Amino acid sequence: MNVILCLDDNKGLLFNNRRQSRDKAVLDDIFNGLNGEKLTITSFSEKLFTDYCEKITVDDTPFENEGYVNVFAENLSLQQYFTKIDKITVYNWNRVYPCDFYCDVDFSQLTLIEETELMGNSHEKITKQIFTKG
Repeated sequence: MNVILCLDDNKGLLFNNRRQSRDKAVLDDIFNGLNGEKLTITSFSEKLFTDYCEKITVDDTPFENEGYVNVFAENLSLQQYFTKIDKITVYNWNRVYPCDFYCDVDFSQLTLIEETELMGNSHEKITKQIFTKG
């Protein structure tokens, strides 16, 4: 399973139950990289993906169900499901936002295999990193 995250420099995901930021360039890049496969999201993320309805599956417990290849996780704890995760794609905002919900993955347990930069719509530079186990 590939998990896709958008993080700030402190691994922050949410503040006061709201996403820290959003960027159309990130959404376009996510779907360009799915090779026609659907993206699984939680109902929390539905508003973010209104332009991509035919390309998503909504499931509030994606790690408890089999068959999902790509999961966008912005309001989920990942550590308890770490054994199910093969790859993590991180879009880093390259700044620090107010935050009260953080990504709980220890990235030192993963190998960085790719790093690229995107020119965002709302962020001048967004760093995309792909991590795998091993």
